[in-house]
Amino acid sequence: MSKEQTIDKPWFIQQLHTNKQSVRGLARHLDVDASAVSRMLSGQRKMKMDEANAIAHFLRAPVSEVLKHAGVSIDIDGMPTRILLASIINDKGHLDRLKEPKPLPQSVIDRAQAAIIGAGNGKIIAAQIRAVQGPLSILDDAVVLFAHTDDVDASAIGGLAICRTNDGEQIMARIERARKTGEARIYSVSGKAIEVTLQTATAVLAIIP
Repeated sequence: MSKEQTIDKPWFIQQLHTNKQSVRGLARHLDVDASAVSRMLSGQRKMKMDEANAIAHFLRAPVSEVLKHAGVSIDIDGMPTRILLASIINDKGHLDRLKEPKPLPQSVIDRAQAAIIGAGNGKIIAAQIRAVQGPLSILDDAVVLFAHTDDVDASAIGGLAICRTNDGEQIMARIERARKTGEARIYSVSGKAIEVTLQTATAVLAIIP
């Protein structure tokens, strides 16, 4: 079963009452069953972007307010953020993908704007460090931002990067060198030099404590 979406149900119910409307009325406006709206307000069904626009019109509320109370992270312009928490980084620097990406707290989104702008229009991914021991323990709970890539980006060489090896393992490491054919030497978070064949590599854009 998928993880329920965080949604502020009391806010939506209050808005319906304020506008003298009902869940059934909202369902008719969205052209869906009342049960579908009930599941959405309970967090069992995700709100779609076109539904958010329609709900905002129905409730006479800003779309940004609807998205915020629906548990969708928004950026400083009030638009859905391109950043979602997709992975966990353990104390060895290995990434474990979450079953379902999660929205980040607004405070983290606000601090990530510079990294988003610098990365252009590409997809930005976030991973949270969870390390109670080892070199990464001083960064426990920090959020690492990086861009999606299908290649070994030149900008990743010489610095801290998120690397995917040919065996499918994903790790945060410093790339010392990398050949066009993928052979590379990387240094793990513990400082150990490792010879690997890279499938992809993307530079770490920012680490937000």
